[in-house]
Amino acid sequence: MEPKKPFLDELEEDFVQLTNANKEMIDPKSVLKGKTLCFYFTSNACKPCKSFAPKLEEVWLKAKEAKKDFEVVLVSQDPTKEEFDAYMSHCKFHAIPFEEAALRKDLRARWYVKGWPWVVITDDTGRITNPKGNDQILGGLENFPFVPPLVQDFAKVAPMSLNKQICFFAFAQDAKTCAAAKGELQALAAKHKNIVFATHDESFAHPRDVKKMASKMRKFAKVKDGEAALVIVDVVGRVKHVRYGLESGNATKFLLDYISGALVEQVGTGQIPAQPDVDDGKVYDYDLFVIGGGSGGLACSKAAAATGKKVAVADFVRPSPPGTTWGIGGTCVNVGCIPKKLCHTAALHAEHLHDAVKYGWKVDTKSTTHDWKTLITNVQAHIKSLNEGYESQLKSKDVKYYNAFASLVDKHTVQLKYGWGEDAKIETKTARRFVIACGGRPRYPSGPGLKEYSISSDDIFSMEKPPGKTLVIGASYVALECAGFLTGLGYDTTVMVRSIFLRGFDQQMANKIGDYMGKTGTKFLKGFVPTKCEKMEDGKLKVFYEPKNGGNEETVIVDTLLLAIGRIPETKWLNVDKLGMKLDKGGKILTATNEQTSVPNIYAIGDVASDKLELTPVAIMAGKLLADRLYNRGQTLMNYGNVATTVFTPIEYGAIGMAEEDAIKQFGEENIEVYHATYRPLEMFVAERMETDCYLKLICNKLRNELVIGLHILGPNAGEVTQGFSVAMRRGATKSDFDLTVGIHPTVAEEFTTLDITKSSGVSAEKEGC
Repeated sequence: MEPKKPFLDELEEDFVQLTNANKEMIDPKSVLKGKTLCFYFTSNACKPCKSFAPKLEEVWLKAKEAKKDFEVVLVSQDPTKEEFDAYMSHCKFHAIPFEEAALRKDLRARWYVKGWPWVVITDDTGRITNPKGNDQILGGLENFPFVPPLVQDFAKVAPMSLNKQICFFAFAQDAKTCAAAKGELQALAAKHKNIVFATHDESFAHPRDVKKMASKMRKFAKVKDGEAALVIVDVVGRVKHVRYGLESGNATKFLLDYISGALVEQVGTGQIPAQPDVDDGKVYDYDLFVIGGGSGGLACSKAAAATGKKVAVADFVRPSPPGTTWGIGGTCVNVGCIPKKLCHTAALHAEHLHDAVKYGWKVDTKSTTHDWKTLITNVQAHIKSLNEGYESQLKSKDVKYYNAFASLVDKHTVQLKYGWGEDAKIETKTARRFVIACGGRPRYPSGPGLKEYSISSDDIFSMEKPPGKTLVIGASYVALECAGFLTGLGYDTTVMVRSIFLRGFDQQMANKIGDYMGKTGTKFLKGFVPTKCEKMEDGKLKVFYEPKNGGNEETVIVDTLLLAIGRIPETKWLNVDKLGMKLDKGGKILTATNEQTSVPNIYAIGDVASDKLELTPVAIMAGKLLADRLYNRGQTLMNYGNVATTVFTPIEYGAIGMAEEDAIKQFGEENIEVYHATYRPLEMFVAERMETDCYLKLICNKLRNELVIGLHILGPNAGEVTQGFSVAMRRGATKSDFDLTVGIHPTVAEEFTTLDITKSSGVSAEKEGC
């Protein structure tokens, strides 16, 4: 708990002096420098203080006799000057003057003093060594320098510790178990002095207030009543972890898992409690049946099969409204990340052609044209090779693949329909467990013709005919990415935005993306919504739209209408409602922290699960870890925090952690520092592009030594830059860690190691030179 600046320097800067019984004014440094300090919070009317004060005075006098560097500073809580003077008339300690009311109030709040008598032990810099040292003072001078024991009793943990430090608690059911746990914690505490360790024996006849405090902590951390448990609480970081059982070695492993980042927060990633998944002893066709052949489902099935379990996967694609279907591999492979990135790359080549001229290449950019059909043919050829590869992998891993539409009959039975027609073949299979990984599909707006005449991201990557003039509806990352590469490939593209860009992302960054896309050719209709679409005789589309709050209707004529207003989960086809499975209001499946649904033997991962990041690597990791826990005695839960992601708009956007507005909302603006800068990649100086468009920032939590809780960057290759920093952030990197990292010059990534301008300073973020 380091102070912002040395305490004695703080007093000197504020011209604060101390006083004594003789009402003399004394320079703090002359009597406090180099000493262990005891700040004594008391008042003249406090009855418990009258018995505590003589014992404190006795310790103080003995310290002087023993030539110990120890001094007491009285911090009066008296409401009037008369009462303060009455107390000081017989007080032997130095005191903060009554007139320094603001300082006395600040110290009480700063150190979480909740009553008196209360002593806070610090060194002369103001660094807290014991946030509540009453017991150590009462124990006598042999306790000097009055630091708390390595492992405290839970009831003795000061509010300062709970609100400022990471705390590790062991809740035991009897004295013997408590003593054993305390022994293990002693060894841990000796190595991890930045963590507060404490035990609580629930069989002991504790006072009512202590029992109430323990009950509150159990409720706060969601610990089951009556069970021995280990709890790690980080109030500042809003994190709680629980592990049941006090067996030897459990506390050590729990702490190591926490330090390594292997634990997932127990509150926030699970909307429902986990339940026992009990084996009923019956024989089923499969140990595990995965519904959905996307990245998460495939990863989970292969990992489970590797443990020797009998596993199956069912995957079937409902045709999109225009009739588009695809092979195994899910959204990412067929109609998402893979084709999107390839089309984005195709658009970037157009920029590179113009850049090449500046670098001396003789390129006739005016006569260079793009062939849509060639791009789509090659993109689809790559996708087909991936589809074949996945089928081959499943076969080699002994995973049975059903190219059939799956829906649940009961919690152990699935119906497989081989086709979408009414006459399609149907059969059923049984399984001990199910994993639902069926993802989602595009959402369509209401309004005549909008669904009938439009396409979505399900269709554009296999569309043989060039899109021509295109209207994109929506401001999601899918909408902006598609609009970006269409503009880059030379198509007249307009984006209709109802409200904001990239909902859920940092809004400063989102607006900068919109500004850049506007500068580079994409047009925007802001504040409008489509109402209907009509097909004209020449095949073009007339799209009608109006202001989102109502108003005059207008029209635009385009060749292609691309809808990208969000996605909906595929749960409506699974019959999960018949099983009593709990869903959120959007139809996604509620899960516990272990991906378990409200039906204990059924799990959900990926885009179909509620309140999870809709990212392919997230689904893959969640699937692998789930299989490891189910079949390989794994303990690691999926950590959904600090996951890196990139939006592949014309100027790429990489992000890890919190948006600036979310950080301010959670921690308070006064506790957040944002370091930022504009920059220009070296290659863009010669290309004469991106003069002030590239931007990056670090969002830091001042309460945690400027822990980096958000990283954001706009610029070329943002994804490649962002990935490595996610490792650092998962390991708890602070701004100081970034500052002490030597950058690679000249690169974009090194810009994060040289950030020194804060938003709070008001200094311009624009940077000159490279």
